[in-house]
Amino acid sequence: MIKAVIFDLGGVVVDYTNHDYYIHIAEKAGIDAEHVREVFEGRELDSLERGKMNVKTFEERMAVKIGMEKKDVGWYDFFIKKAKVNFDVQEIAGKLHDEYVTAFISNIDRSRYNYTRKMINLDLFDYKFTSCYIGYRKPDRRIYEFAVKRMRIKYENAVFIDDMAENIDSAEKLGINGVMFKNRRGLDVALYKLGL
Repeated sequence: MIKAVIFDLGGVVVDYTNHDYYIHIAEKAGIDAEHVREVFEGRELDSLERGKMNVKTFEERMAVKIGMEKKDVGWYDFFIKKAKVNFDVQEIAGKLHDEYVTAFISNIDRSRYNYTRKMINLDLFDYKFTSCYIGYRKPDRRIYEFAVKRMRIKYENAVFIDDMAENIDSAEKLGINGVMFKNRRGLDVALYKLGL
């Protein structure tokens, strides 16, 4: 029996993924977007999103690695310009909140999270689990273990909605029901199949 529905933020509740940012930086620097992704998704991003590094230091290090001026990196500024609330998902979260425990688990740094908190309706989520405060990032199983323990439920009583297969796979290995998010219609169908 499902008792809790857990959402991802970026790419689900918030219409934003780093992919657009990588393309933006690639165009600015005149390099391949895949190379930008490889540079950015290293240990610095891990440290940033686990709360071990601030955004200023992160941008400085990325500027050196990419060969740009720090002011042109704009990790935080690009997010502010492009991130939008996915009102379809927020509406679903609101409806589910009436009957189920709702939460989110997100890989996010503190600067972006502070901005996101102003965008979305936090009242729709009973629990808020972010990598920058917990110290673990998806797909590390420990972030799911932490969340489930805090919510006082069993793994099989939770549904986790994410837009990245590796994060869903990790949750499912623990027994959590996984739903791949693509759009509202697909989410509605998946939740209906789970009896929600």
